Amino acid sequence: MNSEFLIDFITALWLGFIGACIGSFLNVVAYRLPRGMSVIWKPSHCPKCNHPIRARDNVPVLGWLWLRGKCRDCGAAISPRYAIVEAAMGLAFFVVAYFELLRGSPFTELSGAIDVVWNPQWSAIGGYAYHCLLLSVFMTLLLMRLDKTISVPRFIVGSVLLLIVWPLAFFLFRIN
Repeated sequence: MNSEFLIDFITALWLGFIGACIGSFLNVVAYRLPRGMSVIWKPSHCPKCNHPIRARDNVPVLGWLWLRGKCRDCGAAISPRYAIVEAAMGLAFFVVAYFELLRGSPFTELSGAIDVVWNPQWSAIGGYAYHCLLLSVFMTLLLMRLDKTISVPRFIVGSVLLLIVWPLAFFLFRIN
């Protein structure tokens, strides 16, 4: 195994971990936003006993596995959906990073973590971030639809505007 492949793989893993963290946040957004709750101000907590989830238990996917899907304080079951969404988003960010950033990007002729990520090629990184944002918006909408909650119009309008404005701004202010 050569060092370049190892650096690429570790970089993709790191971006996958970031995706799992974002998946954790998307679970919060999909649950709280339709209920009019803040997605920022109250920390993650058990839906049954309302006790805050400790930082060591709030690691994406692993926290749910360590606790065997139960609250540390009251023992109530915590839905596996949380870990599934975190794992799905982590895998999605990993795969997109690996194949779009590290194995060749439509935004640059360079490839590999050293040439694209660690020596930033902003057009490629911006394209990756945009695709991850797109995946995140779709996952949030999917979760809200699965919950049969009404998709919040402001969320939909804001998401659509962001998904349209980002590429336009990127095109107009192209950074190389």
